[in-house]
Amino acid sequence: MHIRTIFASALAFVPLISSHGGGFHYTIDGVTYPGAYRTIYDSSIGSIQRYWVWDGLNYPNDTDLACNRPGTPASKSLSAPTTAGSVVSVNYTIPAGGWTFGHPIGPMLAYMARCPDVGCDDVDLRAPMWFKIWEKGLVSGTWADGYWAMRDVFTDFKNLDITVPKSLKPGKYLFRHEMVNLQTGPVQFFPNCVQLDVRGEGNSLPKESELVAFPGAYEKDRGLSFPHSERGHKEPDGRDSPSDAVWLYVLHGNDTSPYPMPGPPVWQS
Repeated sequence: MHIRTIFASALAFVPLISSHGGGFHYTIDGVTYPGAYRTIYDSSIGSIQRYWVWDGLNYPNDTDLACNRPGTPASKSLSAPTTAGSVVSVNYTIPAGGWTFGHPIGPMLAYMARCPDVGCDDVDLRAPMWFKIWEKGLVSGTWADGYWAMRDVFTDFKNLDITVPKSLKPGKYLFRHEMVNLQTGPVQFFPNCVQLDVRGEGNSLPKESELVAFPGAYEKDRGLSFPHSERGHKEPDGRDSPSDAVWLYVLHGNDTSPYPMPGPPVWQS
């Protein structure tokens, strides 16, 4: 049964702040699921998404890095049935609002985590259970002025389509998708988590050595700027730099080398 879309009248209360955003609805195996952002969540419907806040997280050791803040299940918590090999289609556009995620520069990543058979509601999100299934970053050009795959979401309001690994063993999973904003400095993380019930004929799971924890997965990545990591750098006129944005625009502005994706390699199932 299709879950109805949320009422447009509720959207008047969504803050249209161009530097923020997240997943507002999902299409999985032909069913559309509304998200759990506080101003659009409908408790009579429930959601597969965990609660989240509009603001990005600035620290790689933030204890809410796994699923955003607070990261708890919706009051009516659902899991979306899907088949391994199917596409999870994430839409960042505010329904009927004509606005989407507010940054065009940075990588996009997706992870999954296996839950107990009873479901994902009570799992420890900070445990080393996450494995990367997908990533996209710099397509062409320089780090500061090039074309990042994120721009498709930013300018064209496109869905973000991510495939569940076809060989994945059936079970209950958390699905974590993430935008990482490099534009404003320091880095901003925008993760969201949804709950899936994966079916199919697969029988593969990642090895324990391939699992990472949040926080913990991003602590030493060259492709990320960390708060105050570049303090002491001077502006062209000799002034102290007023922000950590120098990491991108001064230190890496003309960098055309392949962008180093944060986190572990994509799991090869």
